[in-house]
Amino acid sequence: MKVTVIVFFVITAALTFVLNKWGLALPFIFASGFAGYGIARSSTAHLRLLNDLPNALRVFLASLGGALLPFDRLFIFPSAAVLLLACSVYLNDEYQRRALRSLRVGKRGGSVALLGIDGSGKSTHSKTTSGWLEGRGYRVKLMPFHTYLFVERLSSISGSVRGRASARRKNPVRPVFSLVDNLILQVTSSIGSRLEGTVVIYDRFIWSTYIKYEALGYPVGPLSPVYLLPRPFFAIILDVPVDKSLRVIDERIAHIHYPRSVLQQERDRYLDIARRYGYPVVDATGSFDEVQAKIEGFLSPLFPAVAAGSRR
Repeated sequence: MKVTVIVFFVITAALTFVLNKWGLALPFIFASGFAGYGIARSSTAHLRLLNDLPNALRVFLASLGGALLPFDRLFIFPSAAVLLLACSVYLNDEYQRRALRSLRVGKRGGSVALLGIDGSGKSTHSKTTSGWLEGRGYRVKLMPFHTYLFVERLSSISGSVRGRASARRKNPVRPVFSLVDNLILQVTSSIGSRLEGTVVIYDRFIWSTYIKYEALGYPVGPLSPVYLLPRPFFAIILDVPVDKSLRVIDERIAHIHYPRSVLQQERDRYLDIARRYGYPVVDATGSFDEVQAKIEGFLSPLFPAVAAGSRR
């Protein structure tokens, strides 16, 4: 289907060069024709909402982009043409079917970030929360923000020595690489999630990267507006005292042992974010089950259980 929409884009653009403004009628003609083709192929001889409409919509978007491409007097038209083509390629059939099902049953997704200093239980609770949401009928993606797509390789090229905090502080370009890396991860993982009924669980968030760099003394001040601009649909701060964080870190062989002052600065930052955006703060010093119950209590109203027949 990706090849099909590109073909419609090219054909419409070529015809619009000849037809001029009359080419704007082609997207409606092509989309209607494609929908009619779907009806003709259907054994039930009617338009199947979850099969034919997604393809017809993609053809319409691609053809509309092709119709706008020849109008090059203003930069906005070619730009819109490229954007519409990208949308037609991205909006695959399965995505649209999930979105239509979600709209039909009233199921909405979103992104949830679990935040807190090291040792607060973010990773463990993220995994458990993912399973809990799946049991409630949601499609769930678990995204860890403590891993990178490419920043480690780029940082090593620029002279960073991985695993040594003192060397990291000497590399001012690492926060820039991390920002680009995290933005790509955040956008690609969350785009369209709310509409299609998918819940993205973030183990940490792009804010966590900024907070860590700030506490370590990196020159991230000029980057703060961009780092702090993205926001998840919802966030929960798991709060533990620095003493507990240090004890947990000491039990982990491969974990970087950050100074108390670094962890305290991070904790203060997370609590400030909770106050600023109204996010709940969960005391994570209790038992695992107690903390998990509080997390689920905050998420239950946001993601109500879906009826078994409407989960697919």
